[in-house]
Amino acid sequence: MAALTDLERRLVETAVAGQTLDLRAASERELRAGLVRDVLLGEHGPVDARGLQVRGAALVGPLDLDGLQTRVRLRLRECTLPGLVLRGATLPLLDLGGCTVGGLLADDAAVDGSVLLWRGFRCQGLVSFVGARIGGKLDLSGAVLAGGSGAAMVADRITLGGDLLLDDAVGTGAAAAGTVQLTGARIAGRLSGRRLRLTNPTGPGLAAASLHVTDMVDLSRGIEVRGCGPDGAVRLVGARVGSLSLGRARLENPDGWAVSAHYLEVGGTLYLDHVTATGGIRVSGGRLLGGLSLEGAAVDGGGRPALDATRLEVGQAVRLGGATLRTSGDAAAVDLRSARIAGDLELRHTTVANPGGIALRLNTATVEGRAILSTLAVDGGGLDLRDSAVGALYDDPAGMLRRDDGFVQLSGLTYRGVPGHPGVSVRDRLAWLDRMPSYAAQPYRQLAAAYQGAGHEDEARRVLVAQQQHLHRSLAGWTRLRHRLFGLTLQYGYQPARAVALLAAVLALAVGLFLGLSAGTRTPPGGECPAVDRIGLAVDSAIPLVSTGAADRCQLATGTASGQALAAAGWLFTLLGWATATLVVAGYSGWVRRR
Repeated sequence: MAALTDLERRLVETAVAGQTLDLRAASERELRAGLVRDVLLGEHGPVDARGLQVRGAALVGPLDLDGLQTRVRLRLRECTLPGLVLRGATLPLLDLGGCTVGGLLADDAAVDGSVLLWRGFRCQGLVSFVGARIGGKLDLSGAVLAGGSGAAMVADRITLGGDLLLDDAVGTGAAAAGTVQLTGARIAGRLSGRRLRLTNPTGPGLAAASLHVTDMVDLSRGIEVRGCGPDGAVRLVGARVGSLSLGRARLENPDGWAVSAHYLEVGGTLYLDHVTATGGIRVSGGRLLGGLSLEGAAVDGGGRPALDATRLEVGQAVRLGGATLRTSGDAAAVDLRSARIAGDLELRHTTVANPGGIALRLNTATVEGRAILSTLAVDGGGLDLRDSAVGALYDDPAGMLRRDDGFVQLSGLTYRGVPGHPGVSVRDRLAWLDRMPSYAAQPYRQLAAAYQGAGHEDEARRVLVAQQQHLHRSLAGWTRLRHRLFGLTLQYGYQPARAVALLAAVLALAVGLFLGLSAGTRTPPGGECPAVDRIGLAVDSAIPLVSTGAADRCQLATGTASGQALAAAGWLFTLLGWATATLVVAGYSGWVRRR
């Protein structure tokens, strides 16, 4: 064993005495890394329970503790290390607060207590804890991790008995798998990354697929993550956490998702309030026992949905109040297809936009509470609510679609009660239904049933008539002509009194003509027919299956011009009478409405 220098003897002495070797103001600060290993192995005597404590040293050579088994706590504060290897090592505690290291490799390491890489810790290379087991917390608060062309930190499959703290940390790297990688990590405490800043020009900033966190994940209060590619800037696919907050985060991914978290499971609420994101937020197929909140968020999906929540199960409300959610192309700005929401869907003062496409897609979704769309602004594109079921619909059809090309798809939408607030008129509601790109009967039937259930029969009738008018525009040929006839004469079966009035008009015309052309009638003796008999002839002509017996007392004088005119008019009145009488029967029997 080489002879120890004075400084090295001081290291041994302070370790045995449980004191700190402070070299911050010393002129000589260099210590052999191998000596540190020897001290930890007890080769220079037993080390005090407080452990090996050094501050401000500059280690010469990498500190290789590969496979080390020691019960000595290692505290190196504000030291400089070319590198530290702890693969497979076992130790009670590791404290590198304020240190600058060239790399830290601790794969499969076992630390009974905590690992403290805090208070200005800097690494100019990879920090790796793959498969490591840490009984306490892993604290990187305020750390600066510069991964260069690779990852800054890889802690896949790590097991933590306490918290993972990344508050105020900064990480840069260029690994396709992510700057900070936590895939399959299991954390018994919480994960906190407030004001965390991560950058990666080739992949995710944070890659944490299949992450398990018993407590909350707090990535709020100004976190900034810039990533690139289809895996997302923040990747949480299949993660299971107690609750999750990305409130006021700034996320950027020009080529993919800002948050990729499909199949995410959250025991509480997912908070995305006031998020600013370039790239969409994907939580499709996930399960939230609490709610989902994006209040005040500003998200541009860039060709992907700003919010993809297809097949999402939410135990409470979904709140998007005050958010601005935009995209372009075939994707919907907000996609809630087949989602199941146990509470309300609230879009108060929300703006959704996808010019020429779908702005809000809710088809086949279920909202057990209220769908609050009354102050929703669709600034380009349309609404797809097909085959969805909502507990109650609160909307403003006159104000939602802000552009002339806006449209709605409503076939199969069901709700309870009359939709909208009391100020919404049936005219506004019908104008909204008229924005459907193609005819569908069910939305009219649903609305009419709602009005009927509330006792508003006149409004229900107006809706059903409007349904037929919309249908008329989709017909052609003889079918269109026949449909038009029923509309003019019976109001499509909803005003059969029109046919009665028409029959009365035919009768009045016939009576007027028979009274006016008295010279065209004769009694059998040859005299002029009295007025009552001429009226009887008119009734016999205009009303089918009715006989007044006037023909026995009064006949047409067909040898005269007046008589010939009455004979021709009688045929016409008979034809018109049969036609209008048939309409009366069809109207009152409901045949036209059924057809």
